[in-house]
Amino acid sequence: MPITADQITISNFLHLFRKIIAEKQAAGIQAIQNNPTDLFERAQTYGVHFANDSWGWGSNIWHRSAANTSVVNSEEELTDNHRQLMLRVLEHIITRPMIQADASLGTPQSPARMHCRLYCDPQYPDIPYRWQQICFPADPAEEADATLFFIPQYLGNPPMPNDPSRLLQVIRFPNHNYTICTASSYQGEVKKAFLAHWIRYCYLQGGTGEHAACREFTVRTPTGAEKRIVMGCWGLTGSGKSSHGMYVFNEEVYELYRREFGIDLPKIFYDNYIKNDDVIGWFEHMVAGSERGSWTKTEGVDERQVGIYEAAMSPNALHENTEWDENGNPSFKAALFQYRGMPNRNARSVLRLEETGAFDGSVDSTGPPNMAVFISPGYLTDYAWLKLNDINFATKVLADGRTVGHPAQSQEGVGETKYSSRYCLPFTMGVTNAQHLHRFREILHKREAAGEPIQVYQINTTGKVGAAYEWDTVQLNGEDYEMPRVRFEQTPDGPKAIGGTGPSIEETEVFLIQAARGAVEWEPHPIWGEKVLVPIAVPGISAQRLRELNPFTYRSLAEMERLLRAQIILGKYYNDLQCPGIDPDIYTAMDF
Repeated sequence: MPITADQITISNFLHLFRKIIAEKQAAGIQAIQNNPTDLFERAQTYGVHFANDSWGWGSNIWHRSAANTSVVNSEEELTDNHRQLMLRVLEHIITRPMIQADASLGTPQSPARMHCRLYCDPQYPDIPYRWQQICFPADPAEEADATLFFIPQYLGNPPMPNDPSRLLQVIRFPNHNYTICTASSYQGEVKKAFLAHWIRYCYLQGGTGEHAACREFTVRTPTGAEKRIVMGCWGLTGSGKSSHGMYVFNEEVYELYRREFGIDLPKIFYDNYIKNDDVIGWFEHMVAGSERGSWTKTEGVDERQVGIYEAAMSPNALHENTEWDENGNPSFKAALFQYRGMPNRNARSVLRLEETGAFDGSVDSTGPPNMAVFISPGYLTDYAWLKLNDINFATKVLADGRTVGHPAQSQEGVGETKYSSRYCLPFTMGVTNAQHLHRFREILHKREAAGEPIQVYQINTTGKVGAAYEWDTVQLNGEDYEMPRVRFEQTPDGPKAIGGTGPSIEETEVFLIQAARGAVEWEPHPIWGEKVLVPIAVPGISAQRLRELNPFTYRSLAEMERLLRAQIILGKYYNDLQCPGIDPDIYTAMDF
């Protein structure tokens, strides 16, 4: 009997899948290719073989399908559109032997180890192969904690239930532990599908799953004492999370810092190790890494970003949408490929952490977290760097997730200010943002009570300090508000804000190291007071440069107050949408 749409429920989909597999096998037809060992060899038939012996593949979509994703928490939320796509997936699965690939997120000793099982269309063996390379092994005989059905082909997809103008491509079922992805061969869909389940899983294990990198290093304080730093670094794709979460030093980099900043880093900073660069489990007593490798954005990377560059140029790297140079080697200059008429801005590579030159063999931290860095790029009110000196205020910055749009996130809103709560909105499901935020705040309080407070900082990376803007009328919840609009100019690389300046990666590294040492001098923020501290002296950064990175150099106090009030209104508007139920003390923490 044929499968009909009225048979489709969230639970019954899995039953129907298992029934299809059993009936094919009973007829002597191969239904599943269980963790085949020749995926790489198969994928080479349509891959790009670079001169350095690494391999690369191209995807049909060059960014995640966040706007084409639906999260369904219960049977009551299931619509006919969902059922139609779920039926098409089952119809597709009947006709081919799906590849089964097993792996786990989290180390065997992690409090958040989660067994993942991928069923992938057999025409795309590169997808399961590359995904398994960044995860930990898992026994196929074990029961999976999360399952993904991955069909890169277009299936005559129905429209999104709430937006007929968009195709429904991805359906996540957090409370039933599976996801369906279609119509995209972008590896990020597989990676983030499982990580979205893992973020929820971390919360259920007593922590909170966060879209952040983790790095450890030792600093020598101005008094001569040593301090081990376990640093989380939050940010959306394209904001600089990997740049700072995977920053590696060698002698050439040390010499650059001596020459440009007058700092002999090896005397005050050492034992710098990468832990993870994308999603971590943030627990009271440790930070849990999710993956054993990295899938990192590489366009624009050069020798100065030693860790990423060395690993990406290895013959073991596995590339996606990556160009070649005149010698046939991988190139990250974004000069050859284009997507939708624009230069390539989302080349990606699977990297081995051990090839970064800064990996000690473990993705889990050696101690509790004691430094949190929020990458919140902006153009109008932002300093280059701030210290968030109030727990509710720090949690509010995380709740806002204010950032700048990048093509790796979506083709819409590139360069514009956007809000993505916890920098994790597309990957949060099953557990609300408010619940994650309250857990994060609870961990801050517990570390403070233990006498080991977590120092929290906000940095501006891809934004600018003092950019040009104009006022515009925006309607929010039926009311008109005056809101600033950044002025952009079109360039060959996309829209760029007019005016202003921004810190270099190296300047921000100087700040982070000196802040971790306790060597930065601070003063209260002119408007927020002691809740937020402003750097007035950073060893290695000149007083003139600090003035250039101070928005009050470009704006009056009255102008900054007006801009910040507009920012607070907009932040609360998105809080209402993205994290309902947030504690009022967090919600109002920025008020003045």
